[in-house]
Order: sequence, then structure tokens, then C-alpha cells
Amino acid sequence: MTERERQPAEPAVNTELEALATSRERQPAEPAVNTELEALATSVELTIASVLQGIALAILIPQIVGLITSGAIAKLPYIPASLLLIFIVWIAFISHAISFITWPFNLAHNLLYFLVVASEAVLLTFLDRPAPWFLSLIGFGIVMGLSYWYNLRSLRRYEQRYATPAAQALYAHLVYDQRASLGFMAGYILLGLFGYVALQLRPEFGLPQELGWAVTGLIAMVLPAIHVAWQFRLLAGRTKLIEGVKRDDVVI
Repeated sequence: MTERERQPAEPAVNTELEALATSRERQPAEPAVNTELEALATSVELTIASVLQGIALAILIPQIVGLITSGAIAKLPYIPASLLLIFIVWIAFISHAISFITWPFNLAHNLLYFLVVASEAVLLTFLDRPAPWFLSLIGFGIVMGLSYWYNLRSLRRYEQRYATPAAQALYAHLVYDQRASLGFMAGYILLGLFGYVALQLRPEFGLPQELGWAVTGLIAMVLPAIHVAWQFRLLAGRTKLIEGVKRDDVVI
């Protein structure tokens, strides 16, 4: 028996482990987040959010003045309802900017910002016409829902970057936010449909026109008020999660 035959054979497991290690080395590594570029993208997002909601307010204020000076008391509930919707969008934009991985810069996501504000502008233009206002609320819910759906897809794409326990908790919170917000958007679509149909069938309900405007306007305030309260509570929890991630020196 020769010297080579006397030596024990190498286990097949070692060969498999070496092959696996080699294949992993060949795979492209997940690129690290550039903190300077990430900060730049976040600043751009915050600027876009503030400017676009400023445009929405610039459309709303003359409409409010017109309603008040015309003495259309029955239409006044649509003012706080519209203000709450603007506030909801602003919180959503700000929350996205401070919570998500925003580099590389996502043009499609920011295009959705402009579409959301366009739907807001249409809704605010009809502030003195309740039936078209409710129809516009349906469009607002659809466009905003599309934005949340796109955010959810983007989150899944960057899931591997949320590596630490604190970052994973933040990721779970973000997913919950997007899914729950999609539910709110479905509520706005149903609310818009209800308000429009109710105003069209107002004589059958035995309501005079102005009373029908007032009742549906007051109903329209309920869901946005609940939504804003929920956002306040959500953002308070989000702040603590972001602080935990920052303590772990993880870029979000």
C-alpha cells in the first residue's frame, strides 16, 4: 500500500463548504448606504413635501375666504375636512422622508408626490361644490393609495438593509404604517362615494339642500380627524424606533 493510499480521504463536506464559500464571494455585495447622499436625498424630500403642501394651502385659503364672505354656512364643514386632508398628506410626506432609505433618489416616488398634490388641488377647487368635492375625494384616495402601495414595494426591496434588531423593528413599523394607510385610503374612497350618492339622493331623504350639505360635510370630517389622531400616535412611536436605530449607527 502506498503512502497516498494510507492517508485518510478528505470529507466530501469540506469540498461542499469550499464551493459554497467561493460562490458567496462571487456574489455582488449589498452596497453600503452613503450617509452624505442619504442626507441630501432626505433634504430634497423634506423640501418637496413643504413646497407642495404650501401650494395646496395657497389654493385652499382663497376658497375659504370666498365661502366665509358669501355666507355659505352649510358648506363651512368642508373647510376643516380639507385642512385635515392637507395635514394628513404633509405628515405622510415628512414621515417618509425621515424614516425610509431614500438613496438612490427615486424619481417615480417623487412623481407620485406631484400626483397626490394635483388630486388635492382638484378637491380644494371644489370646496364650494360639495358633490364634486366628494367625487374628488375618491380620486384623492386612489392616488394616495397608489403612493402607499409603491412605498410598500420599495420597502421590500430594501428589507436586507434593516439588519439589526432595532432596524428590523423600524421596518415592521413602516410596513404596518403603509398597510394601515392603504386601509384609510379605502375608507376615503367609500366616504367619497357615500357623500356623492347621498347628495344626489338628498330629496329622497327628505333633507333640504343646505341641510344635506351640512350633514355630509360634518360626516366628512370624522374619518380625517381619526386619521390625524392615528398619525400622531404612530409618529410618536416611529420617533423612538428611529432613535434606537441611530444608537446602533444604522443609516435609515
